[in-house]
Amino acid sequence: MSDDAPSFVRGLFAGAIHDDLLFPFPASLEARDPDEARTVRRLLADLARLRDTGVIDPARFDDEETVPEETIRALADGGWMGLSIPREYGGLGLSAAAYAHVFGAISSVDAAIGVLLGVHCGLGSKAIVLFGTPAQKARYLPMLARGETLAAYALTEPETGSDAQNIVTQAQPNADGTWSLTGRKHWIGNGHRAGVIATFAQAPVLRGGKTVLRPTAFIIRPDMPGFRVAGTVRKLGIRGSTQAELVYENLRVPADHVLGTVGKGFGVAVKVLNGGRMTLAAGCTAGTKALLAEMVTFAEGRVQFGRPIADFEITQRKIARAASDVYAADAMLGELTRLAEHPDGEYALEAACCKVFASEMLWRTADEMVQVAGGRGYVKPYPYERQLRDARINRIFEGTNEILRLFISLNGIQAPAAQLKELGIALRRPLRNLGMISGFAASRVASRFGSTPTLDVELHERLTGHARHFEKHVAEMKDAAQRVIRAYRKEIIDRQQELERLSDMAIELFATACVLARTQQLLAERGAEACAHELGLCDLFVVEAGRRFRASRLALESAQDELRRGVARAVRERGGYGVEDAILPGERVNGGAEERHDGSASPLHRSSAHPLIR
Repeated sequence: MSDDAPSFVRGLFAGAIHDDLLFPFPASLEARDPDEARTVRRLLADLARLRDTGVIDPARFDDEETVPEETIRALADGGWMGLSIPREYGGLGLSAAAYAHVFGAISSVDAAIGVLLGVHCGLGSKAIVLFGTPAQKARYLPMLARGETLAAYALTEPETGSDAQNIVTQAQPNADGTWSLTGRKHWIGNGHRAGVIATFAQAPVLRGGKTVLRPTAFIIRPDMPGFRVAGTVRKLGIRGSTQAELVYENLRVPADHVLGTVGKGFGVAVKVLNGGRMTLAAGCTAGTKALLAEMVTFAEGRVQFGRPIADFEITQRKIARAASDVYAADAMLGELTRLAEHPDGEYALEAACCKVFASEMLWRTADEMVQVAGGRGYVKPYPYERQLRDARINRIFEGTNEILRLFISLNGIQAPAAQLKELGIALRRPLRNLGMISGFAASRVASRFGSTPTLDVELHERLTGHARHFEKHVAEMKDAAQRVIRAYRKEIIDRQQELERLSDMAIELFATACVLARTQQLLAERGAEACAHELGLCDLFVVEAGRRFRASRLALESAQDELRRGVARAVRERGGYGVEDAILPGERVNGGAEERHDGSASPLHRSSAHPLIR
């Protein structure tokens, strides 16, 4: 990617609309590459066969907490293990759009297989595709494409999470040119059964005449001396996939297994993971479509008070919200794949917006599906409780939504804050500390170049009113960002509630622009009369997004923020709620343990759980 490539989302913070990045909406895969479209249809037909014959059985995988070898073999036979591997190495070499589509399809059938394939194709194999030497590619990619073994991607550590800059695993060079790695990795998808693993460690390099430690990527295998799987974790959802803890005890790695350049592992991590948020959004979008279809089927068949519950307005509100949101997510995904395929495309902020929007959409829809199903939503053998559990991880995977919101807003305010020298300097540190999430330099602030504050594209008359409101909101976005910067200056870095609101405003604007581009394309192809349903989805989403934008804008510089900070301080000091029980005075519940008069703790204190962060 070019360092001065414009970003649509970053431009919004400066009141700039880079409409040429989103308009016209990209053509369909069928129109761009009929051969690849046929490959995608073949994969989708194979997926349907595997599901219908029980080879893919989400309920069984959830109960047994594994994807069996025969299922992995069947996927390999169908070419699924080579989705992202170039054809010259035996893979399918799918484009970003095709890969996102088929990944979304399989994730909507079973989220655990989506994780297994996402790690294999989108992380482990992808690292070798992007950074491997010709010899490394020739050695490992064909076997990975055939599914002879799984690939894994081992970055996350107990001490530092997924912050690639600050990992503690170390790699020491040996006299014979080999490397010795020492450290631990956890939450590693496929880690217990993978034969090829892309991993990271701090290696010594010379910088300015001094030896310093810098992240470096390596290819490792479980048959290398010093490799050990410490165990696997049990999880709330995606139980069929397996996450393992890996231990490196002077793990001996050959010299020719450095992946990329010594000391440049951070770039490897960022580049590989950059596409992860896009494919995760694709899985969430396809998953929401599937849930919406289930919601409609259930609501039409469930009769209460002599009528299907689909006739009731509250149910209709749930259905309409999910449908309009997925229309927006689908449009965002279409734009995102186009940006990802462009050699100079800049899409990290757009991918973050899409991931946050789609993961929260899926969670909300899964929760509403349980509610619509009532008691059936909460119990087996109905699939709804499992779908809810599976949906929850997406707000954590590929950067938590909280971190991604900070990433969006901190990068966005660089341009409008450029005139404040002290803020520009201060911004560099939090951006660096966003670890794998950030790939930006603090000097990249040319957001307005080649743009205007207006949407300078030809739109159907049905969309012109929406366009005027969009332009108004972009101007308000610029004013809001400048107002917050002036109010807090360097303190803005710690005003996370304000940064979150700015980010939410940007997400709504990006989604709205994508919806307008997609709807304009459909109107141009079919005409307004044939697009009545799509226009309804567009109208509903754009108006509701505008209301959410306004709510976030009005909440800026709220006096409630200080009140919240004060309440949080008091609760922290008390170790929990800290207020006398309203029914039985003298009883207090603090820190997860019920405090009793005798000072003992209830059995609740004994429970524990493991979070899951890839």
